[in-house]
Amino acid sequence: MADLANREQAFWDGHARRDPLWAILSDPSKAGRRWALRDFLETGRREVSLLMYQLRALNIGVSRKAALDFGCGVGRLSQPLARYFDRVVGVDISPEMIRLADEINQHPARVRYLCNGRDDLAVLPTSDFTFMYSNVVLQHIEPAATLRYLRELFRVVAPGGILVFQLPSHRRPPEAQLQVARLMAHAAYRASVRVEDDVPEEAAPGAEIVLAVSVTNISAHAWSQEDAGPIRVGNHWLAGRGDEMLIQDDGRVSLPDNLPPGETCRLALKINVPPEPGEYQLECDVVHEGLSWFADKGSNTWRGRVQVAGSASLPPLSAADELALNESALSLSDDSSLEEVGALPMYGVHRDMVETLVRQNGSRVVHLETDERCGKEWVGYRYFVRKDD
Repeated sequence: MADLANREQAFWDGHARRDPLWAILSDPSKAGRRWALRDFLETGRREVSLLMYQLRALNIGVSRKAALDFGCGVGRLSQPLARYFDRVVGVDISPEMIRLADEINQHPARVRYLCNGRDDLAVLPTSDFTFMYSNVVLQHIEPAATLRYLRELFRVVAPGGILVFQLPSHRRPPEAQLQVARLMAHAAYRASVRVEDDVPEEAAPGAEIVLAVSVTNISAHAWSQEDAGPIRVGNHWLAGRGDEMLIQDDGRVSLPDNLPPGETCRLALKINVPPEPGEYQLECDVVHEGLSWFADKGSNTWRGRVQVAGSASLPPLSAADELALNESALSLSDDSSLEEVGALPMYGVHRDMVETLVRQNGSRVVHLETDERCGKEWVGYRYFVRKDD
């Protein structure tokens, strides 16, 4: 097992020296060190904001004492977790990732990073954390090692604590696979989105609303779903100031199979008002499913304000955090002499085996949701688990 850990450490250290941000978030358009650090860190801030909102909406109480970021990389998630927890620890197998994480750590009083080159987590005390989060990490670890790490993660989380992790389960049979998305030309991701009817300025929590949305292809490229995969219009909910994403995935409706340049389609988009009172911004955008929202490619979105009775409860981005996002920088290795490291592997652990492991470790799944981060070839899940008191 030690040999496997050594090989894994060498593999991820190689990726950390060559292209660390892409190794963590493997957007095809960002390969070759094309991630801007500020944009990369902002994805973590948005993800954690969404996660904390979802936990509240699911009525999953979380003690804010201590959080563990397993497979932390350069700290994309552990940095924003520091806004919600008194203490955060990020652990990663790569010394180079940990070096970079320490370099851009904006909260050294509350966040520390540990390099763990072992196939266990003996570096961490038992029952030391009230929350554990891991995303797009376990999918790259061989199944036997994943099961060992999961047992260790249950050990280090205190009774009553929460674990949230994402993991592929099994391959989807070819005949059952949905259409696989294929990246379009960058210039094709240009849309004009409008809501044609007035959106109510006030709405009851959890209410269902149907929007009349028009979408115009303002690019020079046809949007062919036969060629590119599913293209839909959807909506987000943001906090009142518009700087905190609360619900990224709400309603969805498919565009026509082919929308030529300059053509407009009109669709009925069914959405759900957030369950918590507050002032929100409703945002509508086009999404190339499994690949990207059009806004992430530079396209404009539509926004409108909706009052659900009170003020938004998530903390806004502080001036210090905003400054940190602007000033952060990484001292990367010179990649001109670095050799290719190899493609990122993908593994799964069947849901039945995961749920058995959860029960064996005195815990229970309190929420389960489908996860498609591994592509249409895989059936995957995100597990919300509470460790029994």
